[in-house]
Amino acid sequence: MTLKKVTKLTSLLLKIDQLRKIYKQDDQDHLILKDLDFTVKKGAFVVIMGKSGSGKTSLLNVIGLLDSFDGGSYLYDGQDVSLLSDNDGSDFRNENIGFVFQQFHLIDSLTVFQNVELPLIYHGGFTYKERVEMVKESLKAVDLEHKLNSYPNQLSGGQQQRVAIARALVGKPNLILCDEPTGALDSETGLQIIDLLIQLNEQGKTIIVVTHDEDLKRYASQFLYLKDGIFIEGSSV
Repeated sequence: MTLKKVTKLTSLLLKIDQLRKIYKQDDQDHLILKDLDFTVKKGAFVVIMGKSGSGKTSLLNVIGLLDSFDGGSYLYDGQDVSLLSDNDGSDFRNENIGFVFQQFHLIDSLTVFQNVELPLIYHGGFTYKERVEMVKESLKAVDLEHKLNSYPNQLSGGQQQRVAIARALVGKPNLILCDEPTGALDSETGLQIIDLLIQLNEQGKTIIVVTHDEDLKRYASQFLYLKDGIFIEGSSV
């Protein structure tokens, strides 16, 4: 298996300036993200590392429009996402951003096909025939089209994560956000998932990965280390 570093980048997809995120706990404000400046080019493979509690997941949730922010600005492909209503933000997220999580978050009572189909149902506007074609195309991209009638408990951990990636891809988003995508996998299976993410990146997807996995760092076009809500080192190529 050959993993390639991707260096072909174009214009900006994300532009974040002076981003602040505050959580309230016991009637006290806790500053989680501290005036972060952050840009991501289209086609980048971004790796963000840091210890637990550094703000990595909070940042990913803000980027993915799963959570709001309390200061600064965030432009996605030139659009100010802070101006979107809750409903418009949900639609924007469904159309532009896919998510991959450490624990897969598949629904055990649904088949592989039905799990991957869910984002299309939430999005609306697709006929059943269109959904079938889109799900099959997405599963083919992760080499699991032969498992569409299987259930998650019939799959290995690596296959379940591939299904989760297919679900993230099915709506054809430009950005894939991954929160510890190899954390629940053994090292060999984790490398296979890394290889798949890099293949998707080579096909033009922008990938942002929050991870503790040092293997991912060497393949990044942009690396950032988050500590106590600020970036303390980083590089891009």
